[in-house]
Formats: sequence, C-alpha cells, structure tokens
Amino acid sequence: MKSKKGPIKLRTKIIGLILLNLIFVLVLFVVTLSFIMVHREYDEDGVNALSVAKTVAGLPDVIQAFKKPDPALAIQPIAENIRKKTGAQFIVVSNMNLIRYSHPDPSKIGKHMVGDDDKQVLRGKGSISQATGTLGLSIRGKYPVYDNQHHQIGIVSVGFLIQDIWKKLTSLILEIIGIGAIALIVGLIGAFWLSGHIKNQIFNLEPHEIAFLTQQQAAILESIREGIIAVDTNGKITTFNREAKNMLAEETGPIIGKAVTSILPGSRLTEVINEGTSHFDQPMIIGNSLVVVNRIPVKLNGAVIGAVASFRDKLHLDQLDRRLADIGQYVDTLRSQRHEFMNKLHLISGLIQMKEFKLVKELIEDVHSEQQNMLDFFLARVRDPAIVGVLIGKMHRAKELGIQLTITDDSKVPEVCPHRETVLTLLGNAIENAMEAIKTIEKETAPAASITIHIKEEAERLFIEVSDTGPGIDPELGDQIFEDGGTTKGDGRGLGLALVTRLVSRIDGRIFMISSPEGATLQVSLPRVEG
Repeated sequence: MKSKKGPIKLRTKIIGLILLNLIFVLVLFVVTLSFIMVHREYDEDGVNALSVAKTVAGLPDVIQAFKKPDPALAIQPIAENIRKKTGAQFIVVSNMNLIRYSHPDPSKIGKHMVGDDDKQVLRGKGSISQATGTLGLSIRGKYPVYDNQHHQIGIVSVGFLIQDIWKKLTSLILEIIGIGAIALIVGLIGAFWLSGHIKNQIFNLEPHEIAFLTQQQAAILESIREGIIAVDTNGKITTFNREAKNMLAEETGPIIGKAVTSILPGSRLTEVINEGTSHFDQPMIIGNSLVVVNRIPVKLNGAVIGAVASFRDKLHLDQLDRRLADIGQYVDTLRSQRHEFMNKLHLISGLIQMKEFKLVKELIEDVHSEQQNMLDFFLARVRDPAIVGVLIGKMHRAKELGIQLTITDDSKVPEVCPHRETVLTLLGNAIENAMEAIKTIEKETAPAASITIHIKEEAERLFIEVSDTGPGIDPELGDQIFEDGGTTKGDGRGLGLALVTRLVSRIDGRIFMISSPEGATLQVSLPRVEG
C-alpha cells in the first residue's frame, strides 16, 4: 500500500517560490536586454553602413572613375580598401543600371545587383534596409553618387551580414546569462537561509500544524472555566476568552486592542511585564466578584513579550472548598459530639452506679432541652436552610475557639431570604472577621469572647447586624476598611469586606461600621424586593 504524501513543507514552498521568481525575473531581464541590444546593434550597423556609403559616394576618385571606359579598375581597389578598414562585409558601387563596379568577390563585378531595395536610392535618396544578396541576409546602407553637375550617376551599397552581427551579440548574451546564473545561485542561497530563518521564527512548525495548534488553543481557551486575558508589551489586550468576557460584562464594544489598565486597573499585568515575575493565587476584585488571579510573563528568547492573566471567580472555588470543608467539618463535629456525648455517657454511667437517678434525669433533660431549643429556634425564626447551614457551621466553629456565638431571640429570616447570596457572603465574612479579631486579644485581659447576630425583617428592608467583643477597628483606617486591601491582617487580605460592600451597593443596600475599643458592629440594610 502506498503511503499518502503529506503537504509540501513550508521551506520547500519558500525556496520554490523564490526560485520561480528569480527565474522569471532573470529570463525577462535577459530577453528584454537581448531585444534592446539586437535592435540597437541593427540600428547602429544600419547608420554605419549608410555613413560609409555616403563617404564612398562623395569620394572624387570614385566620381571621376565613372567617366572612364572601365570604372571597375579604379573603383574596386578603393572600395575594398575602405571595406577592410570599416569592417563592412561588402561595399558595392554600381551605375544607374545596377551593374556592379566593385564587390568582395571580383567574379561578381559587371553583373547585376541582387535585392529589391534599390528603388529609393535610384530616386536620389539614401536608405537603410534588410535584404538578401549574394552573400546572405544583411543590413544595407545605400547612397546615390552624383557628378559635378549634381546628376545621379550611380549608387553605393554598404552591408553588414546579419550572421556576423549575431556572432558578436551571442557572446554578449552568454555573458549576461552567466551573470544571471550567478545571481540565481546567490538567490537560492538567500532563499535557503531565509526559509531556515522563517522556520526558526515559527519554532520549525508547518502552516497546517500552526493552524491546528491555533484552533486547538482557541478551543482550550473557550472550554476552561477560568477567564484568560493576554496583553502585549504595551499593555494592550491581544487575547481573551468567553469566561473573561462574561466577567467583564459591563464593558461594551471591542476589547481587543484596548489598554488593560482602562478595563482592569488593578490587573498588575504591566507590573509583570516590567519585572518579569509571576504572581500566583492572588486575590483581586473584578466588578462585584472576588477572583483568584495567576499572572505569568510571556517570554521569547529570554525577553518578555507580553503577559497572561488567568482568573476564576472565587465563588466557584469556595463552593468546592465549602464542600470539602463541610465534609471535614462534619467529621470534626461528629468527633466533637462523640467526645462530648462520651463524657456525658460516662457521667451518666457513674451517676447510675451511684444510684443518683434524679441527677441522671436532670442531665438528660438539660441535653435534650439545649438541642431542642436550638432546633425550635431555627425552625421558627430562621427558615432559610442555606442561612441555617451557615449559622450552625459558624456556631460549631466558634465553640471550638471558645467564642460564644448567639443569635438574638427576635431575629427572623423568611423561608426564602431575599438576596440570599449576598446575605450568605455577608454573614460568612462578617463572622469570620469577628472571630479573627477576637483571637488577637490576649486571653488574660480579654472580656468574655462573644459574637452576636441580629437579623430583623421589616416591610421593605432586611437589617443584619454582627457585633463582637474584639479590639475594634484601627481609627487610622477609617473608610478604607471598605476598600480593596483595607486591612491590618497583611498583604493579600482585606478583600472580603470590600467585596461585601460592592455586593451591598449593587442592590441599593447600605453598610455601616461602628467601632470602639470594646468591639465592632457591622450594620447592613438591604431592600427586600429583588432587583
């Protein structure tokens, strides 16, 4: 079975195309130059022939010879002498009857001239023509001979054979062809070098391979769940995928070619280009979304030629994180509850052995009452299961840290909480911030560590309040606490409250922070109506 031939390689195409162009140009050049040279040589030889004919016709010895009984005896030596000096093939002098008085072949003297190009010269006018004579095809210059009374008494015909002209031109044309061949060889060497250089520039890939990689990479860019933006050294966007477009939904018009700083002022891609360093897993806010960003410089031969940023909505990462954390938390909770109940079972077992049945009964009722009260409260006051899940999870987390997390008795959340995602983000960030703030206080000097949550539903708005007994907010931060990076926790932090602020503002909500050395209170007011 014959193997299927693959496509012609790019290098072969380049060399072939340059070779064809060189051959075409060289052939055109040689043909054009040869044509010009032939015509120029013909014209020059015709003018020379006419000039020699005119000179011979004006010689007094030639004119006087026509009066002699045998003009050929005087004219033949003169004509041959001039012919040899001028390089003409023939100089023929004849009378008005075209009877020759001179000829390179003496046997032709006295015979009639051959050719049909004598009509003009017989009328007294010089002429240049091509005709075939006894010696072959030639370029002829003819001029009339006049006597002293200016009567025409004969003609002079001077000729250069065409074959002699071509012999002279052939050597010149061969020289031109030789020069062209050298130029062709040099061109081939240049084509070979150029094709190799182009192949190196495209990493030795063929066009169909580049097309395949381009389509493949475009499909990859569109299939991944991360937003991708690439910029050149000037910070202008060169590539972005659909996920990035979705995250930049507020941008209208074409994005390609725009400066990345005008679309994402905090992208830090220009910093990556200038420094040539990579950034991994950096938090950043795009619009109202908190994303995790990776920034990598694009290098060619060691030089930075651009940068690429990939970012993914932290909400998606948090969902996966939350699932894993829920599993871990569930295991930890079971372990904690097992330990707690084992302790209580041991206590009950001891009390039973001591026959303190009354205390056993009271202990069992206390445990039942605590769990039942919590269950009854959530069933009656906080009916949204997602909100219940966050609060219970945070309560267990706070209990492990030795912090009392309570929900006020008059708190109330409807079965479907308005702006659920915003409320979930708000509660998660606010409670976590409160716990971190309390952990910074030394236990010996700290008051009772507690976090209080109050959720109040009114006719048109939903009020949420998270209070803690931490050290409060540094007064120097002021309103910066609501901005990106506004924190005392260190670099890469301070984005949670900024994100909450954006989400609250987006739905026409309001957010306040009340702080003192005894603690901080975050107050948020949200409209009940969606949109």
